[in-house]
Amino acid sequence: MIQLIPYSSRVAVLAALMLAAASIDLVRRGTEATRWKEYAFVLAAGLIAGIFGLANNLVTSSISPEYFIFGKAVPTESISRGAALLGLKAGFVVGIFSGGLCVYVTTRKSAYRPFSLWNLMLLSWRPFVSAVTFAVLLPLMFGKLDPLGFEAKLNPPLKASQVSGFVRVWWIHLGVYVGLMIGVLWVIFDVAGIRRREVAPPRP
Repeated sequence: MIQLIPYSSRVAVLAALMLAAASIDLVRRGTEATRWKEYAFVLAAGLIAGIFGLANNLVTSSISPEYFIFGKAVPTESISRGAALLGLKAGFVVGIFSGGLCVYVTTRKSAYRPFSLWNLMLLSWRPFVSAVTFAVLLPLMFGKLDPLGFEAKLNPPLKASQVSGFVRVWWIHLGVYVGLMIGVLWVIFDVAGIRRREVAPPRP
């Protein structure tokens, strides 16, 4: 059902909800308000991840246009543009979710001292480096394997070399998602460990 709503409208609604919640928090708490900082971090994570997804799809669409034509239903007359837009949208969603999860782990109420958003920003390189690392490693290690049987499904109409490129790009994309997940978990568990090791201030 949500797919019937244009993507731009969904982003606008999300931004409006964040703005409303941040404004209410600012009015109620004044200089102690933190929601606007947290939402700014989440939106920045979505934007950066979206740019990462755009760049990734531009590269992989040059390796295998067929992956996007047959695997993602991107129109043949605009492969690069369609693939880039697809990567931007997917990356933004993943970034928003990952950023929100990291902010929750960082700031959720508990007996431990909150972890600052500034320090969280200093750890934010980890998911991207991990994503690039696994995007390189998985095709190198498993690129000749075809666990989902793409060759049987795509040959014909694709040639053997085209199927090989299709499979390689599939492994690259899988590596990006696996690496991103590992990087986010790396941040979450590291932050949780730091919070546990710090002595919480005495309650009044």
